Amino acid sequence: MIYQKKQAEQILLKACEELVNSGLIARTWGNVSIRLSKDLFLITPSGRAYETLQASDLVTVKIRDLSYEGDVKPSSEKEIHASVYKLRPEVDFVVHTHQANASAVSVLGEDFPLILTNGNLRAEKIVTDEEHAALGDVIPTAKYGLSSTKPLAANVRRAMRRNPNAKAILMKNHGALCMGADHEEAFKTAYALEKVCGRIFEIRCGCKMPTKTGALLEGEIDKGYMMHVRTPYILRMSRRGKDVKAYLDDQAQIGGPVTRCIEPGDRSYLRKLAGDGGSVLLKNDGALVIAKDKEEAAAAAIVLEKNCQAAMLALKKGVNPVDKASADLEHLFYVNKYSKRKGGDDAEETD
Repeated sequence: MIYQKKQAEQILLKACEELVNSGLIARTWGNVSIRLSKDLFLITPSGRAYETLQASDLVTVKIRDLSYEGDVKPSSEKEIHASVYKLRPEVDFVVHTHQANASAVSVLGEDFPLILTNGNLRAEKIVTDEEHAALGDVIPTAKYGLSSTKPLAANVRRAMRRNPNAKAILMKNHGALCMGADHEEAFKTAYALEKVCGRIFEIRCGCKMPTKTGALLEGEIDKGYMMHVRTPYILRMSRRGKDVKAYLDDQAQIGGPVTRCIEPGDRSYLRKLAGDGGSVLLKNDGALVIAKDKEEAAAAAIVLEKNCQAAMLALKKGVNPVDKASADLEHLFYVNKYSKRKGGDDAEETD
């Protein structure tokens, strides 16, 4: 269905609200778009909080050359959205998420058939008929590429061409791309993907996913906001007692290639963390996250928990993390371009 611009704006703003409330993203990691015509689509802007978006913040982009109207910068992943609209004429709505289970499973770099036996995965164990209808016959994984780059978009196009009927694409070490004829169908795909990837995670990891969220202590400190996080995967990785590498690129962006694991009594490192901010695992006791405000600390905690989930699966299966050079680039790009300045006009977006 092709939408008039005013109608499309309202649908997209509603989708942004759902994206935040659904838990499919943290902060501005992720984006949504809607087709306006065979030549144009409307997309969320780069680095603006979804909770406060207005119609004037949405950006009209040309599918052919990615040029756009107005002074507001569109999402840096606009090329991926344009690729979907070029290759899938039946698709009029695209959601790019960083949802936890899909992101964790993406580190395996595999395509997951939903109608055939695939190693220790049997279709009847991982997908219902309704989920199969929402996702298609396979969940493919696009190869890793640095966030917001042409190679990443090219990898997504290759995965789509290999699997012309797939309605969701995993992006290795990154997130997921879900599509549909309209807003409802695209989100239905995203929710189905998360459930199915949760089952894949359990089978491949040989464990049940936790049902409790874990304890959290938090409060303001002299130079910002501190959280002592004891969510399930963070706690499991802290009990391992070793540093955790970045298996997801949003963790690389926030924390670089490695998150240290220290003894809780390491006062010198804790003093450094209090001054510089960041995240550190506390041996057997979760993690400490320090940021300039509660919002940033919460986002860092969500991303660290998701990375620990991905690490748990990757370590089980012998899968490599994001390579150090790429992780360093992701972190440098994030620090230089997208770190929000308190009280300023700059905003943060990773894709």
